[in-house]
Amino acid sequence: MHDPILDWHTSQIRVYYYRQVRHQLSIMRLFKAAATGLIALTSIGLVACQKSAPTSDKGASSQAGNVFETGKLRAVVLDNVLPMVDEKDGKYEGLSFVVLNAIRDQLKSASENKSDDIVIEPVSIKSAQDGLNKIRSGEADIACGVAFTWERQRTLTYSLPFATSGVRVLAPKGNDGTPESLKGKTIGVVKDTAAAAVLAKSVDDAQFQFFSTPTEALAGLKDGTVEFLGGDSLWLKASRQATAPDADLVPTFPYARSSVGCVVANTTPHLLNYSNLAIGRMLTAYVDDNKDVRTAVNQWIGPDSQVGLSENMIGDFFTIVLATTAELSKGS
Repeated sequence: MHDPILDWHTSQIRVYYYRQVRHQLSIMRLFKAAATGLIALTSIGLVACQKSAPTSDKGASSQAGNVFETGKLRAVVLDNVLPMVDEKDGKYEGLSFVVLNAIRDQLKSASENKSDDIVIEPVSIKSAQDGLNKIRSGEADIACGVAFTWERQRTLTYSLPFATSGVRVLAPKGNDGTPESLKGKTIGVVKDTAAAAVLAKSVDDAQFQFFSTPTEALAGLKDGTVEFLGGDSLWLKASRQATAPDADLVPTFPYARSSVGCVVANTTPHLLNYSNLAIGRMLTAYVDDNKDVRTAVNQWIGPDSQVGLSENMIGDFFTIVLATTAELSKGS
C-alpha cells in the first residue's frame, strides 16, 4: 500500500543522483545576488511557473503597494486552510506564514528598503478567485500556498515551490475514490479552486456541490450535507481528524499533482527575486538540519502534525527543488 502523501515525490534515486552530481555543478552563487535576477530554473515544470520579473523598477515603485516604501507586505489569506493558514483571535500561523515570515525578513535586509520595519498585513478575501484577482490588480502583494496550474501561470507570477500536493477525495470507508466508485455521488468542492476544476474534468458522472470557502466545505462534510469532499491532499489530510476522522483519503494516486508556492504582484521591485531567495534559504536550512527551521516546518506538515510527513520525505522534496535551481551550501 502506498503512502497517501505520495505527492511529495520522495524518490530516493533522484535524491542520490542529485547528491552525486552536486559537487560537479559550477553555478554562480545566485542566492547572493538577489537584486540581479535570482533564479535560472532548469526544470521544465519550474520554468513554466516562473514569469519574468518586472523590468522597470520605476514602474513598480510608482504603485501605492511598494513594500519598501509602505513597510507593509500585504498577504492574501483565505480563512483557516490547514496546514497553510491557521487563524486564532486575529493571529495567523501555518506553513504559509512560515514562508511569509522568511520573505518578510529577506525584504527587511534588502538594499532597496526605505522603511524602518516591514510587517505582514493579512488581506482577507471572500473566495480563492477573489484572492488571485487581488494579486493581479495589485491590491495585495503576495499569496503563499497557491497550487500551480497552467491556466493561472498565464496571468500570475509563481515563486519557487515549497510544497507539492495533489487532488483527492475524503470518502466514506469502502469507496476507493476512483471515477467508477464516484459515479452518481455528490462531491463537495470549494468554488474556483484548482481541485474543483480537476475533479470536474476527471469524474464525469458525479454531481458537485460548491462551497464558497474551505471552512464552509469542511462544515458541509461534518454536518452531513455532503458525504464526499474533494480538494488539495494536504488540506484534506490536515483537516480530516477534526472533520471526518473515519473517512478515507482516496484514491491512492491523486487525480493530479501540482507544486505549491507563492504568487507575487508587480508592486515592488524584485519582490519575486527576494521571495525566491527566502524560500531557497529556508529549504536549504531544513536540508541542513537547522533546528529552528525544522521545528517551524514540522509543526504543520512534519511527523507529529496531522499531515504526518517524515523529515526525510520533506527534506528529500526540498533537495529536489534545490537541485533544479542552484547549488547551495551551508551559510549561503
